Parts: sequence; C-alpha cells; structure tokens
Amino acid sequence: MQQIDVLIHSRIANLFYARYGRRNAQEQCGAGLHSNSRTTGGTASREMRDTIGYEEAKSVNNGVTKSLVDNLVHQYAWYRGVDEYGGAAVTQVNNICCLGYEDIYGNKYDMMDGVDLPNDRDNVGKWRIWMPDGSTRMVKGTSNSGLWIPTVAHGRYMDVIPVGNVNGSSSTHYSDIFWHSGSASRVVCRGCGNAYANGGVSSAFANYDASFASAGVGARLAFRGQIVKAQSVAAYKAISENA
Repeated sequence: MQQIDVLIHSRIANLFYARYGRRNAQEQCGAGLHSNSRTTGGTASREMRDTIGYEEAKSVNNGVTKSLVDNLVHQYAWYRGVDEYGGAAVTQVNNICCLGYEDIYGNKYDMMDGVDLPNDRDNVGKWRIWMPDGSTRMVKGTSNSGLWIPTVAHGRYMDVIPVGNVNGSSSTHYSDIFWHSGSASRVVCRGCGNAYANGGVSSAFANYDASFASAGVGARLAFRGQIVKAQSVAAYKAISENA
C-alpha cells in the first residue's frame, strides 16, 4: 500500500472534468461541512453515489440550507432521493462524495507520495515526480503562490500542475488555489481542508517540509500494482504483504 500519489491526483481531477464538463468541484458535488474533523463514513450507505451541490439541491427544494463560507462557496452537500409520496427530495450530509470517493477534497489535505519541490538553485518551482518504474521527471510549475489556478501543465502525462501568472477566481479557470513556499524540500499535499472555495480537485499546497504536522493534514491510502484473483478464500486469507 501507499499514499495517494501525484499521478492519481491528476487522474482524479481529469476524470472529474471529463465526467461533469466543468472544473468547479465544490459547486458540482458540494463543499461539505466546514470542518477538518468530519466523521468518516458519512456516505458509506449511499453505494458510492456522488453528492450534489447547493444550486442543484435548491432546484429540488428551495428551502435547503444556504450557508456560505467566506461568501464564496456553499457549505454542505446533498443526495437526491424521493419523499414518502414519491416526489423528488434531497438529504443534506456533511461529507461530499465525488467520483465515488468520500471527501476527495475538503475535510483534510492529503499528503502525496512520489512528489516534492526541491527548490534548489536549478529547480525553483519544479515538481519532482517519481514514476512507477522508478524514474523521475521534473515539471516546471508556477512560481506564484496564492493565485487562483489559471491553467495546468498537462502534457504527455496530463499533469494537473499549476502554471501561469494570470489570476483566476473561485468560479473561473480551475476554481482552486495553489500555495507554495520557495524554501527547499517542500512536500506536496492536495485537496485542501475544511470547505473552502479554493480547495477542489486541483488544489495543492507545498508550503512545508516533511516534518510538518497538523490536524488539517492527513493521508489517503492507495493501491498501485497488478490485481490478481485469488484461487480461493483460504488462499486470499493466507496472503501476506511484502514491504
């Protein structure tokens, strides 16, 4: 097992753009409760169904909770359903579900494997990415911190790595912010904490080194490798993980 890595981060973002045809994840799937201590599993009973955002929920029930964070993004998320008479209804929840992932943005930042920003003399602002085959590559990102992401590097690997100097906004371009420090050896986190407008599927944060700890930063386990069907339940239970 490993933590989510930068390649998975980029693929999740690109799949969201392809699935929904937009870049504002918080308005599409909701922003969730404005907290970094949400209870895990709040969407587990919904069979990986995606939540919806405020505008879509309001179109079903005009009385849904309107709670803006920093006057930019609507707090909470909703599920579509039916009421006791079979009419359309929505249910408010604290966790978001997007592409089947619970809180894939918001709640806590996810620290990523396989990437850092060395920020040494020749690599200021460059993302160093370790590929699954063990090779590394460098991708030049923006040297500006705190800008709403105007565009991304993309390229051969479809990297969602912020580039450019033009400031976007919470409702235009990529609708998220990239924060980073020019100091050496910065780790990269993704997804943002709480329910901020700047923290959707393309959000990234590289202000600190690996010794940094915070209640707002966590880790998301991921699997990379070949999936093999076990011959029996007993064979599956006998499997041991190799470090």
